[in-house]
Amino acid sequence: MFIGAAAVLLCSLCWGSHGQEDSPKEQAAALAKRAKRALKNDKSADAYIYYSEAAAMQPNNKKLKAKMEALQSRAALKGKPSLAALAGAKEPEPASPTLTPDEVFTSITAREFANSRQLQGVPHLEPRTGVQDFDLNGNARSLFAQVAQRFGLDTVFDGDYPQTAAPMRFRISGIDYREALHDLEAMTNSFVVPLSSKLFIVAQDTPQKRNDLEQTVALSVPIPQALTTQELAEIGQAVKQATNVDKMAVDSAQNTILIRDRISRALPAQALLHQLFQYRAEVLIEVEFMEVSNSDIEKYGFNVTNSFPAVFLGSIMNNVPSIPNGVTNLLTFGGGKTLIGIGVAQAEALFNSSINSARTLFRSQARAEAGQPVSFHVGEKFPVITQGYFGSVSPAQQGQTFQPPPSFTFEDLGVTLKITPFAHASNEVTLSVESKYELLTGSAVNGIPIFGQRSMNDQVRLADGQWAVVAGITSKTRSRTVSGFWGLAQLPLIGNLFKQTSKDDEEDNVLIAIRPHLLSLPPDESKTRPLRVGTETRPYTPL
Repeated sequence: MFIGAAAVLLCSLCWGSHGQEDSPKEQAAALAKRAKRALKNDKSADAYIYYSEAAAMQPNNKKLKAKMEALQSRAALKGKPSLAALAGAKEPEPASPTLTPDEVFTSITAREFANSRQLQGVPHLEPRTGVQDFDLNGNARSLFAQVAQRFGLDTVFDGDYPQTAAPMRFRISGIDYREALHDLEAMTNSFVVPLSSKLFIVAQDTPQKRNDLEQTVALSVPIPQALTTQELAEIGQAVKQATNVDKMAVDSAQNTILIRDRISRALPAQALLHQLFQYRAEVLIEVEFMEVSNSDIEKYGFNVTNSFPAVFLGSIMNNVPSIPNGVTNLLTFGGGKTLIGIGVAQAEALFNSSINSARTLFRSQARAEAGQPVSFHVGEKFPVITQGYFGSVSPAQQGQTFQPPPSFTFEDLGVTLKITPFAHASNEVTLSVESKYELLTGSAVNGIPIFGQRSMNDQVRLADGQWAVVAGITSKTRSRTVSGFWGLAQLPLIGNLFKQTSKDDEEDNVLIAIRPHLLSLPPDESKTRPLRVGTETRPYTPL
């Protein structure tokens, strides 16, 4: 997996030892022998390079290709081979060798368990910083090797990568290593996969090669806020359709989404989920219920009785005459045994006035996310029987029959508001208001009361901190009553002395006012980061 500048030296060594008359088959056999010696010395990276060059010289040799693929992962872990190893020289032993996990653990099970406890990061290239200017000529292998050398990187080619190709010119200026490698990918129909911080492999860009060589990663994306099941399902479906990610699952216990796929699909899906999971705008909603009632009652006039009791004050059969209670003044006429008294009415003038005014205020606040409804209720809950036993019981079975208790539900009497805020730019909020007023009508059917209900749905757009009256109930009552002496009360002018007048004016007003306060930025004012994903046939591979 490591060619770069070392590949040129390796080729020169091969040609120098066998001569120009050696056939490709003989050169491949010599490289295979070197690979075996490198394996005996526990140099997997050197062995992989030898087998890779041998497989490139003998594309139809499946044995060489199988050995190269078997050593690919081990070579990536061993790192970059030195030029001395490529030349066949023996590398000096390190002064103070460090112990590897393979040297510490003797049990395969224990080693695998230790490796599984630490997640492996995705390899990223760490080249020389800065930009470079290029004006190169050569085939695909030569261009990748020269560009890698300029940035202090090494490259290795897949066994099926063409050994010879038509020469081409790579001319560009002022680019970094990412732009240079991605431009070469587009020119040569190749793709690059980082194997370590200084090494990458180049292969032909085909679906099969991407499935074989591109790294598969597993990612976890925490869900930072409360979402409904429907919202979470819609977000997951949108991400899968946009990125074509293979496997994605939800861990409801940990509140996390798990993604497993190739790195060119998994990373865009992770970034898209982070942007869709951005905190929504929060709105503080104030609700005030104001009830104002005015009452004006007046009563004025003259109170003259319209009944005149007649009392017999004579003596019949030696009875004792008496005056009934409530009669204070008597007008008598006659005499002797036929004396008769008539009660005289007492007139009184009256004027009463009563003025009442009352105001009731209910204030409440609730904090809601944009798009999530919040409810307010002012009133009480009234129990309503929904199920019960109402059958008759014979006298002989009264002590034996079990009567189950009834079932109840509770109806919300009073005013109920359901408000859903939607935040906009310029500090504006749209409130979707659903208001309902429910009360008892006073009638019932089979013992179940009948409820009266009024509802209203409305939308209002307000600035931050602006009040709006979204509902109002007004009730007015005006009554006038005239009572007095019949016949005389109907006379003009003088009739006012024989009648009383009552006036009753009542007015009740109930207003519902709401006011929003933005607590965080709306979504259109949050920054979103563009993400490069490539095309359907050529996805972008991060370097």
